[in-house]
This record gives sequence, C-alpha cells and structure tokens, in this order.
Amino acid sequence: MELEQREGTMAAVGFEEFSAPPGSELALPPLFGGHILESELETEVEFVSGGLGGSGLRERDEEEEAARGRRRRQRELNRRKYQALGRRCREIEQVNERVLNRLHQVQRITRRLQQERSRFLMRVLDSYGDDYRASQFTIVLEELRC
Repeated sequence: MELEQREGTMAAVGFEEFSAPPGSELALPPLFGGHILESELETEVEFVSGGLGGSGLRERDEEEEAARGRRRRQRELNRRKYQALGRRCREIEQVNERVLNRLHQVQRITRRLQQERSRFLMRVLDSYGDDYRASQFTIVLEELRC
C-alpha cells in the first residue's frame, strides 16, 4: 500500500518494488494508477481470407475513399474559384486601364481648355490696351485659407 500513498508524486522507484503476488500475471509496473497485465497487452487479430479484420477494414476503406472523394471535390471547387477570381481580376484590371486612359484624356482636354481660356483672356486684354504683362500680381494669403 506504499504505492498508493506515493501515487500523486513523481518518485523514482525500482522494478523490485513492484513484486507481484504469486499467480499474478503482472509484467510491467503500474501505469496511471492501475496494473497492466500481459493478457491485456496481447491483441487479438482475426485473420480472414481478405486480410485483417473483415468488415472493419472494409468500412475504413470506404471512409477513406469517401474522404478522398470529398478532398477531390474540394480541390476542384477551389480550382474553379481560383480561375473565376483570376478572370475577375483580369476584367477589373482592364476596366481600371480604361478608366486611367479616360482620366489622362480628360486631363489633356482640361489643360488645353485652360490654355485656350488664358489665350482668349490675353487677346481680350490686349484689345483693350491693358498692360497686364507689366502689372504685379499679389495674392493675399489670408483670403485663400478655407
């Protein structure tokens, strides 16, 4: 009963302390508070003409085949999603490129219109005899603040 008192502690013990009573099949030291008997260590294997097990093995094979099928379907689904995302990305890139080209076109048009307006105003001022080129242009910074 000395073993039961030490069960919660991790003490080093030798195999001689695990002497088995006569007629016992004790082969190993106690594990997790119990005894492992040799008879418990022996595994029973049923041999049939198809190999080990029988129906348990067949069920396991069917489960593995079903799992392979699910993985195959999942891979195919992932592949389709990947391809669809790739197509969508290419479409978005084309739309972005068109929008960028239109933006550059509008910027060129705007710049040209600003230049035309400036030229028009200079012609009008010249027709009035205004000496706008010699005048100083002052910007009051307080008025520009928002």
